[in-house]
Formats: sequence, structure tokens, C-alpha cells
Amino acid sequence: MIFNGSPKAGGNTDFLIDRFTTFLGERDVVKFVLREMNISPCRGCEMCSISGRCVIKDDMYDIYKKIENCKSFLFFSPIFFGGVTSTLKSVIDRCQPFWARKNILGKKFENNNRRGLIALIGATSFLKGYECAALTVKWLFNVIDVAENRTLYYMNIERHSDFLNYNIDNDIYKTIEFFGESEE
Repeated sequence: MIFNGSPKAGGNTDFLIDRFTTFLGERDVVKFVLREMNISPCRGCEMCSISGRCVIKDDMYDIYKKIENCKSFLFFSPIFFGGVTSTLKSVIDRCQPFWARKNILGKKFENNNRRGLIALIGATSFLKGYECAALTVKWLFNVIDVAENRTLYYMNIERHSDFLNYNIDNDIYKTIEFFGESEE
């Protein structure tokens, strides 16, 4: 399951996701391009603490269903002011029903060996910004029981050609191996 948190079509995040999905080939990949979806921010109404479900009816319901059944999660986001994009942050915040199910209603995920990858892309070399953004996604991983995860930082990326400073193919192969271990 791939989450594209970039608000910009054809940008560096799309470029990186395209590289990853090319290597994934025939695997069953579900990709959510969040900028193309109707996702409202969390209202903080706490209704999910009662029912385990969000009262906002929008495209998050497609995401909820996939999160419940998925074992592999890949989050891609540019860094905006030391965090993931507001679009991706809205998705993370809207996962509050999973927190409520786990911590209030006592319902855990039945999937074992869930794994996640966080790939963060930015024009800056300020490491703390990447670490803060990664931590936001790791909070979600904790809530949805993604026990093992890895993070990739792509710093100083202004244009697609800047990815030449990284061994993306090696990152992709290691990612495929990492996710392949969860299927054993």
C-alpha cells in the first residue's frame, strides 16, 4: 500500500514513487494519491472513541478498509517545514478511529508481521526536519501495529536529477527484501 503525500503532480515524490513501483512489477500494489482524494481533516469530535468509526464520510473509508487488511505500507512525502505534507497529516490524523479501537475499545489488528517504509524527500539538508516527519508516520505505525519499519531520507533534492546522488536501485532492492521477509 503506497501513500503519495505530495500535493504536486510530477514532482520529486512522484518521480521516486514511479521508480519504486517500476521495480515492484506484478505485485499487488494499491496506491493512494492523496492530492486526488477528498479527505477532510479530523474534527476532534471523539465519536470514534464510542463506535471505532469516523463520522466523516469521505475517501478515508477506502483507506480504512485497506489499512485493516494490508501488511505492507509505504509512505512517501516531501518535507514541508519539518513535517509531512498537510494532506498526509490529515490522513494520519483521521486514523484516530484505529487508536480508539486499540486503546479504548480493546480491538487490535489481526495481521502479523506488518511492515512499513517511510521515504522523505526534501530540498534541505536539515536532518531534524526529516526526523520529525518520520516520527509523525511512526506514531501512526504504532497505532496500526506496524512493528517493523525503515526510513529513507532523500536530502538536497531540488530536481529529479538530484536523485543521482543516491543509490535508489539499492534502496528499492533492500525494500523489496525487507517486505519479502514479512511474507515468510
